[in-house]
Amino acid sequence: MVSLLLASFAFSLVAKQNSSMVRFSQLSLAATGSSTYTLVADPTRVQEGYNTTVAVEAQDETANVIVRVDLNATDPTGAFYVKTLQIATNGTGFGSNSTLYWGNFTGGANTKYVGRYTMSVNETLAKANFTVSLTDKLVYKRNETVSTRAVGYQSGENITVSLKTGVTMVAGYPKTLLADTKGVVTHNWTIPSDATPGTYRIGLVSTAVQTVKTPADEDTFKVMGGVCTIRTVSLANETVAGAAVKVYNATIDESLNLQGTTNSSGMIQFSLDVGNYTFKGFFKNVQVGNLTNQNVTTDTMLIMVLRLVDLEAMVRTKAGEGVPFIDIAVNITTSETASAQTDLTGTATVRNLFTNITYKVEATRFGMLFNSTILPVEFTPPSPLNLDLTLPTYTLNVQAEDSQAKPADGFQIRVYEWTVGVTSALQVSETDSNGNASFQLLFGKYCLRVFNGNAFLNESVVNLNENPTTLTLHLITANVEVTVSALDYFGQPIANAEIKIERRIDQEYEPVDSKFTGAGGSTVFNLAAGGDSRISVYVAGRLAAVKTQFLAGSSQVMFNIGAYVSIFGYPVETGLFTLTSFIVVLIVVFLFLVRRRLMKAFGKTLKR
Repeated sequence: MVSLLLASFAFSLVAKQNSSMVRFSQLSLAATGSSTYTLVADPTRVQEGYNTTVAVEAQDETANVIVRVDLNATDPTGAFYVKTLQIATNGTGFGSNSTLYWGNFTGGANTKYVGRYTMSVNETLAKANFTVSLTDKLVYKRNETVSTRAVGYQSGENITVSLKTGVTMVAGYPKTLLADTKGVVTHNWTIPSDATPGTYRIGLVSTAVQTVKTPADEDTFKVMGGVCTIRTVSLANETVAGAAVKVYNATIDESLNLQGTTNSSGMIQFSLDVGNYTFKGFFKNVQVGNLTNQNVTTDTMLIMVLRLVDLEAMVRTKAGEGVPFIDIAVNITTSETASAQTDLTGTATVRNLFTNITYKVEATRFGMLFNSTILPVEFTPPSPLNLDLTLPTYTLNVQAEDSQAKPADGFQIRVYEWTVGVTSALQVSETDSNGNASFQLLFGKYCLRVFNGNAFLNESVVNLNENPTTLTLHLITANVEVTVSALDYFGQPIANAEIKIERRIDQEYEPVDSKFTGAGGSTVFNLAAGGDSRISVYVAGRLAAVKTQFLAGSSQVMFNIGAYVSIFGYPVETGLFTLTSFIVVLIVVFLFLVRRRLMKAFGKTLKR
């Protein structure tokens, strides 16, 4: 018995068991004289309502006698209990005995309060302590069950149970339980597999305040493990969002059914028990990263480098200037393409491409392909991959024809970048005697506008994707023949009428030419440029009529001017002509009447 007690005493100094209720602790004091007493409580931690064994050992005591000692116990409320114990010594003065606390103590001894209970032998010969708790252990792993026990309540009493981590209530709590017929409350909580590691606090309190315990039924326990944060980065050390990370048992390489997707910061967190784990990273369902045999004991941050590479394409002209708005497409599979567009410096970056693969990279401008490159990528290449492309310069030949299908000579052609409108011309050239003009332009899309001086004639858009490219412009408003006719009220030609033609430029009309009609009432204009025009007719210096008309090709402009009547080729206002005609009629009638009277008078004279 002595050797067992000593072994138990020594073991209590070094044992660190988290899963057992049995733990040893004691405090030994030498008695007055040569005897020594040792007091041991086993186990040193029990749940409410349970007993612990209290053992006393005497050494160097009087041989072959029975020694009476008092075991004193004080609970967390300060209540004091005593148990007299007899120890029989042997021939060497050694003896031992044990009893149960609380079961063999009188005076209402109990273990219904959480906290520290102190014990002593005759108050000073030896001391020890043990602890009463609510839970069956101090430390747990995920998926284990926390068993809670509390006593000292009334039969059928409603008890509210709360469970918190920090200040946060665990999901499903608080909840209400009923004490059994002996006033005992028991409760089990199975720790979820994704529970946050750390310290948890459980508390029980009477719902209707029928039973008040001081100290209150509150206790803490720990859930072991840590929050493991995985940050995924590419070979360029850039954050990778949307990567899938899966967790495996490192010992047997078995999936733990723990997985998730990294957020916009490239991070994902897993709550893990203490242990060794392997983490595998996936991007678009392809494994591209691996962290093997990582030991997790506390909160841990791990960096997972994914085998993803960036492609940096630089598009320049032959002069070395960067070209913006170039579309770079990387064909990953027959149905999947990654793309980017060059910025103002001519640089485009396509991110997170797989390694150990060969890509076809296509460069297009305005939807037109100008470069296709086969790009093999190594297993662990440098990042970014650099691809330098040159946007070629092509020749654009323009042939301009006028409205008569003849070469349009001396017309100005202005070329504009298609994306920026007509704010500033890239190049300007004038057609020669054959109606031709030539331009050297970058591969792309352009807007061509034709002018005669400041007069806009035509606009055309051309795709410059072949070298050379030929474009024929049909200028229906160039070298226009216009015939203008002026007719009077009766449809007779008005001679010597002045015809003025004005061309619309922006919102204003500017004079182009003026002529007088001939005897036939018509005149012909040969205009270098037609288009939106205003034609005015002046008769005897006064404005008689105005028309607006689009002049193209061979145009006819007819005026029916009802305000005038042409008499012997000279225009007379219709009102004046009417008055004159009335007076002439009156004169004719008057002369007819006068003649008639004279004829009657002459007849009477002859009769006489």
